[in-house]
Amino acid sequence: METQISQTAETRVTLKVDVDTKVGFIHGVRNLADLMAEKKVKASYFLSMGPDNSGRALKRLFRPGFLAKQMRSGAASAYGPVTMLYGLLLPGPIIAKAAPNLPNRLINEGHEVGIHAWDHVFWHDCLRRMGRARLSRELGLAFGLFEDITGFWPGTFASPGWQITDQAFEALFDIGVRHVSTTRGVRAFFPRLKDKTLPLLEIPTTLPTLDEILGRNGVTRNNAAKYLADLVKPEKLNVFTLHGEVEGREMAFVLKEFLQRLLDRGVVFERLIETADRILSETTPPALGYYYGELPGRAGDMALEQGFAPRENDK
Repeated sequence: METQISQTAETRVTLKVDVDTKVGFIHGVRNLADLMAEKKVKASYFLSMGPDNSGRALKRLFRPGFLAKQMRSGAASAYGPVTMLYGLLLPGPIIAKAAPNLPNRLINEGHEVGIHAWDHVFWHDCLRRMGRARLSRELGLAFGLFEDITGFWPGTFASPGWQITDQAFEALFDIGVRHVSTTRGVRAFFPRLKDKTLPLLEIPTTLPTLDEILGRNGVTRNNAAKYLADLVKPEKLNVFTLHGEVEGREMAFVLKEFLQRLLDRGVVFERLIETADRILSETTPPALGYYYGELPGRAGDMALEQGFAPRENDK
């Protein structure tokens, strides 16, 4: 029997779209925008602006569990062979310049649009060794190109691979960002650094991603939408991260069913900025730290909210 979400309390889901590559930008974003227009829902899109150096991520094949995850989730087909040559045998194209009309289309259709990275692979793999000067350069390039294209300075950021550091939090605050999504967890918080707490609202991803659940616990492409929809709970922070390369292309049918199941239950969809405004109007978020740990179904470690201790059988 299908699990039904109680209607005694309003249920909200924040849709967060990460766009890592040129193919995810020029094809996935268009498809997602069309689907969301059809379903009349809004999302927050986070765009990688600079070079698509996806081929350099192949070194992750040597990380424990990475290849198994790629095979299980079908990630290779989501990116395509040309993408996997960028930064290796082919020069990495500047992603945002491949379709400079798309950010403005998203904005005009009511979506929130922010920054994911300048060089996605570099941030993901090198952030924890990056000095403040390089951090500022990476952010400055991404934010500057965004302003050139749209005419305004973006106000939000989501980090590649949920990689964040104290220096990165500080650099984001200094560049003018006031709400971000850079960790995994269960509640919004103000980042507590070594010597201070920043008035920068962190809204973590709370739901598993599609590639994390596929091939595990009996989840297939045919039942993934139901599985994800059943994880959404009333009066909880429900933040779902999807990807232009995955749900925007081969797995679009899963997202379409996921959205429709939740719409049929009366779920309200939000952009990250609306979630931030609502949280700040209703409560004072705690000041919390973060730590690096692993999640079921994902290779490598990532920033986890203090006190968040995921278990293999977490639902």
